[in-house]
Amino acid sequence: MNITAMKTVGQILQTARLSKKLDLDHISRITRIREQFLTAIETDNYGQLPSGAVARGFIKNYAEFLHLNLVQILAVFRRDFVENELGQIVPRGMVQPVSEVSLWTPRTTLIAVITLVFTLFAAYLIFQYRLLTGPPPLEITQPLTDQIVADSTVEVAGVTDPQATISVNGELVALEKGGRFFFRLPISRGENKITVTATSKSGKTRSLTRTINKP
Repeated sequence: MNITAMKTVGQILQTARLSKKLDLDHISRITRIREQFLTAIETDNYGQLPSGAVARGFIKNYAEFLHLNLVQILAVFRRDFVENELGQIVPRGMVQPVSEVSLWTPRTTLIAVITLVFTLFAAYLIFQYRLLTGPPPLEITQPLTDQIVADSTVEVAGVTDPQATISVNGELVALEKGGRFFFRLPISRGENKITVTATSKSGKTRSLTRTINKP
């Protein structure tokens, strides 16, 4: 009988028994293995057996009774099933192989945390370096581009680095808390261009221009 086909131990034993026209009751009387256990083995339901050691012993006795190659039978059994930590026989795919080593350990976790901390610290230093050596941030909140103003003056407002200096159309403006600035600029009829320039301590500048119109 070819037992190398992809059959389980239970299927192999059942096929051999049926080919010999034997019933489970007869085999149970001779082998002294309860019929319910023989049924569990033939259906590969090893959870019905008391333990893994008992399961292997019953399989051995059953295979010897049917004159099957015991070495091959046990090899097929080991291929499909394994004993878990509780001594139960379960399908091999349900148990993590002993040789499989988890890469996520307390040591690797510590290394990952340290790496993350250094990465964030390095990013912070780079950010601060760019703030010191690059042009200061600048945002104009008033006026809006292409805004139409009916008054003779317009409010220029925005925010920049508190350490920077601000000029509006070349006129220095005092910064308030948080780097905010407010300035009332006289305007004339027609198109008016408003240029706001922020200058850092290192001399780097950033300029923004707004165009407004007075009817």
